[in-house]
Amino acid sequence: MGAVVCWGSLIRGLAVASLALGLGACSSVPLDQPSPPPAPRQIASKPSAPPPVKHENWEPAPQGGGYYLDDGPGDLRPANLDDLPSAVPQLEPIAIRNTRPYTVMGQSFKPQTSLEEPYTQKGRASWYGKKFHGAKTANGEIYDMHQMTAAHPTLPLPSYAKVTNLTNGKSVIVRVNDRGPFLRGRIIDLSYAAAFQLDYIRQGSADVLVEKMTPDAIAQYHADKNGRQLANNGVRVEQVGMPKPSALVPAHRTPLYLQIGAFGSKSNAEALVNQVSTNHESFGKVSQILSESGVHRVLVGPFMSIDQANEAAIELTAFVNVEPVIKQDLILP
Repeated sequence: MGAVVCWGSLIRGLAVASLALGLGACSSVPLDQPSPPPAPRQIASKPSAPPPVKHENWEPAPQGGGYYLDDGPGDLRPANLDDLPSAVPQLEPIAIRNTRPYTVMGQSFKPQTSLEEPYTQKGRASWYGKKFHGAKTANGEIYDMHQMTAAHPTLPLPSYAKVTNLTNGKSVIVRVNDRGPFLRGRIIDLSYAAAFQLDYIRQGSADVLVEKMTPDAIAQYHADKNGRQLANNGVRVEQVGMPKPSALVPAHRTPLYLQIGAFGSKSNAEALVNQVSTNHESFGKVSQILSESGVHRVLVGPFMSIDQANEAAIELTAFVNVEPVIKQDLILP
């Protein structure tokens, strides 16, 4: 298994022994991985990141604060950062390529492969800004320092976490889409926007509580939010008889499928099914082709939970060169 190295963090890490400030995150680059065999051309079907937040007005960003070397807040920042809402937690398929164990700066990390596995930790949070603004995250998305995101060494990518500043009690919800920080003593790197709302930009770091949002926590978040909206509209909210949080999670309500390919040619779809059947008989038995509007999708399933689907996706990618995408609410013949 090749190691995964965050080069920006590695280079900076050589000089951080005497520094107390945080180490920024960056996207990960796998090393020593064999080139995958050529595969039939597929129609793109990767899950998309949330749309960029549009900022109407900008203002000069106060300079200074705690950041590493040539990082920092940049020249301008959105004037509405105080009002920027937290990330809205959703159930998203885990990026399979970011589930493999890796080693950086002499430290070994084993990422979580389950959205349901809990994670709660107290520790020191840092932030990263302009140095990586516009660069790719470990999740393959574009880092925007003015969105509510974070980098974490082991939480699934993507996933969501509630981060609370233990000094002032302020909390935000962030979408974890990057790896880092790798400086010992730091447990999470927040975007400039998230650190701004937690009010530790100038100090550079803060003691925080990080709480991963599991499917149950996400369901409870939306149930509470819907209850508040009803109350604000003058409608009485009856708590008795409310469904349990897990019942509100789409992944627990309807069967899930893994889409492992989408082709314009049915023969290519059939070739992928044969490849899966040859390499893994059990997955071959639950593979099928859904043909709609000239697109032939190869599906594996059904699965009854998002974790079950993710575990199958990780196993599939061990022997077939595919990038599974979890599909919900499919109507199959």
